[in-house]
Amino acid sequence: MSAQYWLSYGGGVNSTALAVLLARGALPQYAGWRVVFSDTGDERPETYDYIERHFGPWLASVGKVLEVVKPKETVLERWERLRVTGSRTLRGCTVEGKINPIKRYVEAQGGGVQLIGVDAGEAHRMPGRVRPLVDLDVDREGCESIIKAEGLPSPGKSGCWHCPFARVQEVVDLARLRPEKFARIKRLEKVATETHGPQPDGGPRTQWGDRPAEYWEQRARQGDLLDEFRAVEMPCGCFDGAE
Repeated sequence: MSAQYWLSYGGGVNSTALAVLLARGALPQYAGWRVVFSDTGDERPETYDYIERHFGPWLASVGKVLEVVKPKETVLERWERLRVTGSRTLRGCTVEGKINPIKRYVEAQGGGVQLIGVDAGEAHRMPGRVRPLVDLDVDREGCESIIKAEGLPSPGKSGCWHCPFARVQEVVDLARLRPEKFARIKRLEKVATETHGPQPDGGPRTQWGDRPAEYWEQRARQGDLLDEFRAVEMPCGCFDGAE
């Protein structure tokens, strides 16, 4: 009996391009593939919109269904329960929000092999996993081209709206455009600092880099961006739901 293959869909460019390649027969060795998406409950609104308006209907047109799983609590609910801010190093959000729900679901369906959307430009990531884009030498630009050729718009960046790896513009936009959501992170920072104490440098516990929520709120009111975001901007690593 051949293995069951599962595309871990994250709602971003890489996994969308991989779905197109699978659907168009470019990877016949993974015939019979299925698609699973772990909805953390905190995905960016743009991701939900893309899945509803574009990816879901396209997937149905090629005879596939997006199988959706969910963690027991959202990423932010977990942080709020533990009274901690997000971490760039522990990656508990990825494990609890993506990896474990997909793993449990796949096992309940009889198991199988996950296909991970790491592109050729990130070949150093997740060695030892099945990475069809790396095998085909398709980089990020190639993924965008595959999606465009299929007639689909680019999904852009996926991830949670409160991701600790968010870029400056994303944090400022959150404060400016979604103040009710931003307020939850502001409260979380306050509670985390009260519960676990300040950082070693005496500053509050923060969600984004070493700047507190009040700082980003002020920048949003001023309407300008800064060049001095001291945290290094890098991918969060949870775009494909596995690690």
